[in-house]
Amino acid sequence: MLHRRAIQMGAYFIQPGFAGGAIIVQDADLDQFVGGQAAVGLLQDSLGQTGVADHDDGLEAVCLGLEVLALLRRQFQHYESPKITGFACYGEAKRRPYYMKRQAKTHAWHHQHVNDFYVKQANEQGWRSRAAFKLLEIDDRDRLLKPGISVVDLGCAPGGWCQVAMERMKGQGHVVGIDLLECVGLNHVTFIQGDFTEDGPLAELETAVGGHKLDLVLSDMAPNISGVDSADQAKCFYLAELALDFARQHLKPEGAFLIKVFQGAGFEDYVRELREAFAAVAVRKPKASRDRSREVYLLGKGLKE
Repeated sequence: MLHRRAIQMGAYFIQPGFAGGAIIVQDADLDQFVGGQAAVGLLQDSLGQTGVADHDDGLEAVCLGLEVLALLRRQFQHYESPKITGFACYGEAKRRPYYMKRQAKTHAWHHQHVNDFYVKQANEQGWRSRAAFKLLEIDDRDRLLKPGISVVDLGCAPGGWCQVAMERMKGQGHVVGIDLLECVGLNHVTFIQGDFTEDGPLAELETAVGGHKLDLVLSDMAPNISGVDSADQAKCFYLAELALDFARQHLKPEGAFLIKVFQGAGFEDYVRELREAFAAVAVRKPKASRDRSREVYLLGKGLKE
């Protein structure tokens, strides 16, 4: 039998207007299907685990979602689904090897993920994501999280970094996480569902920190994954620009800004922007960040006027 949650998610993806990977649905919007965190959520549910995947795993998660979709289409032939209008690989002879190759890659990644050291540690220690270990390592080195400070985590779902901040601050101060996705509550943490660039959620955030300037802004955001490197990289730095603008407006002069970015086009330009905004800028690559990933963390300290 199919996993109950997989059925629910699969039925969601069958709705008109969603597409991804090899299957293209009429009038489909690729970004709607491969929304990075939503895709990771599907992966987590299918594994029967919670919060043990990173944003940069989204593309692999989509492949797993496609397999669920294929299974659902076979299981529910009576379901009135949208018309399939095309395939990424044309011709029957090409489709099958392509699918088998992607399936083998997905299974290999699945096996690697389940056996990942930090995934196991996150489950054993009760962290919401393996990304918690990245912040723990950076904080061990740079001493960012102290009791009594005010912290905002942009793009916080599933809440792993807020969890680390709350633990390190011993429940003293303000920890606010904001994301488009809903987060399960944590003691001493305020979660806001919404876009931090919009007036409503921003007003909630400012109220949650008592209207005061912030000591630390965190951002582990990543864009919706399309699989087109140039487009994904551009989206990454668009989000990074929004986060930097937020930090400039809300940080104390002595505050700090920690953000995940991906090396590639736009990276050097963004580092220069950070150096213009902060007195000191450092690059961090924690051990929990996979070697194959281009992600690095940039840390800015001392906001310039």
